[in-house]
Amino acid sequence: MKPPTKDSERKKNIIAKYNSTASFYDDRYRKIQKEKYKILFRNCNLNYKTILDAGCGTGLLIEHVFNLNIDNLKKKVKYIGIDISWKMLMNFCDKSKKIKDIEDINLILGDIENLPLRQDTFNVIFSITSLQNLPVIKKGLGELIRVGRKNSLLKLSILRKQLKVDDLIAYLKTLTIDLKTEFLKNIEDVIIQGSLNKNNIIEGNI
Repeated sequence: MKPPTKDSERKKNIIAKYNSTASFYDDRYRKIQKEKYKILFRNCNLNYKTILDAGCGTGLLIEHVFNLNIDNLKKKVKYIGIDISWKMLMNFCDKSKKIKDIEDINLILGDIENLPLRQDTFNVIFSITSLQNLPVIKKGLGELIRVGRKNSLLKLSILRKQLKVDDLIAYLKTLTIDLKTEFLKNIEDVIIQGSLNKNNIIEGNI
């Protein structure tokens, strides 16, 4: 058996943290997450889209989507949420049972750095305040890009604390079109949005 690495220990700690906060996560973070959603959903048409929510937690994002009251939206969206915390996903499952008319929601217990998903699958990729938890953010981003289709929307919020924002943005500019970033005083995250330019991606370089 291989000895645990620093990365594996970090992930164990992250799992333990989110498992322990799952029961009160919504009450504590719903308001601030909604502020991020308002920015990320500007001019965002989700009809007939296949959505990946990487670090989906208790399902606040998809709850927001279905509260938009757009006619027939629930029937036109395919949603896959992935999270590393099984307790967060259990809360998500309980919540989804109470929301009517959800036809295509799928949840996966997994790791953003090693997505168990096919490449070129998603039209829209969200990751809200999750990537800063990864030992290697670029590895996680590489996985998100791998599973996205050409011109897929990439919509991220990443906690700015201890993040080399300039390096990350420079990296993403080589892989996206029309990359935009926003820094808001009342939100600790940097908001990053763009479309994937998969013409610039050479296999093995991300």
